[in-house]
Amino acid sequence: MKHLKLIFYSTILVTSAYMLSSCSQKNNKQAKSEGQEQSQKMKGNEDHPKGNGEHEPRDTSGEQHNAGQGEMMDMKTGGNKTWMPGGNGAELIKSDFHFITGSIENINPEVKKVEGSPVLELTADGTPAAFVFHSQYGNVGMIATLKKLDYKGTIKLIHHTKNLDNYEFVAVSENNMKLGRVENGNEKVFDESKFDALTGWMPLKVTAAGTHYKGYIGSKTITHGHDDTMDDGFIGLMLDGKGTIQVKSIEVAVLEDE
Repeated sequence: MKHLKLIFYSTILVTSAYMLSSCSQKNNKQAKSEGQEQSQKMKGNEDHPKGNGEHEPRDTSGEQHNAGQGEMMDMKTGGNKTWMPGGNGAELIKSDFHFITGSIENINPEVKKVEGSPVLELTADGTPAAFVFHSQYGNVGMIATLKKLDYKGTIKLIHHTKNLDNYEFVAVSENNMKLGRVENGNEKVFDESKFDALTGWMPLKVTAAGTHYKGYIGSKTITHGHDDTMDDGFIGLMLDGKGTIQVKSIEVAVLEDE
């Protein structure tokens, strides 16, 4: 009898242990599945940032984007990116840029479709207006793909910008390009040259790498100058004229010293 009881209790213990093991494995598999699902959701959110301003390719340099239309206001250092317009023009400007002079009313921004692609159309009223991204850069290259419609005046790509009295630039007016800086309100020209005016889209480019400064139309170097480096600053566009231009994209790249 004692032998039978021993067999009975042993059977119960083995069965209980097996059931506990099965439950544990089931719970572990369920937790693992839920964890993988959550990981996939987070990855999906990272690959598709929200907002009207499109930023491609996805930034791999550590730059962050907020849940609104553009960049975070408190970012210190910017990274490589391509900016393209989307959504409402006024809201896009408010989200992705801030002004160092002028205001939205001076450029009347609208996002329009041109040949199937969104472009930012700016109609300047003659009041100087300059708007810059929220992040700051040291050595930097920037290309703005522009088209002048009935615009008359100067278009500048500005960089190392602190305020209206301190920034560096490449400026085009008609078929003339000027490269230089404004320091404490005083303009210093590094180089100036003529170029063949374009009637369509114009890729206006500037690079600042160490003490080397260059201005381009497309891949062709038009101006080249040298000077001391400036502290990190904002990058963007300045319009000093009247009429309409369109902006298809702005490409930004962090550069090494030349």
